[in-house]
Amino acid sequence: MKYFITRCCESKRECITYLVVFLWLALGVTATYFNTDFTQLAGYFISLTGFVASYIFGESMRPSNASSIFRKGKNSKRENLMYITIALWTIIGVYVIVKHADLIGAAAYFAALTPFVGSYMIGETFKKDGESKGSYDQINS
Repeated sequence: MKYFITRCCESKRECITYLVVFLWLALGVTATYFNTDFTQLAGYFISLTGFVASYIFGESMRPSNASSIFRKGKNSKRENLMYITIALWTIIGVYVIVKHADLIGAAAYFAALTPFVGSYMIGETFKKDGESKGSYDQINS
């Protein structure tokens, strides 16, 4: 298992893809156990798409030189934020499934955060290295 995680996390994009597929499977099994409507579960998974897509876009456009969170070394701000978001999304999803609460409402609630986190991720992608404020030079070139 350790070899699989090490090999998969050579690419941050691949690592996050495997993680989301694993969560898709795990939440699907949990949802089956708690008799959850899979149409609603699909809606909840869609609420994660904007976050993951903005992260993968960012890593594709300007790969981080930092280490993965699954390896020793400094982690990138984008990656830290992405895994915090995924952890919160997972905790909320499991809670809603177990409590038989409104999964579509939770999806809408979570998706409402997408523009803020996605904008930050994309902004970090186009920011010049070492620059703390946004710059139009790189975007317009």
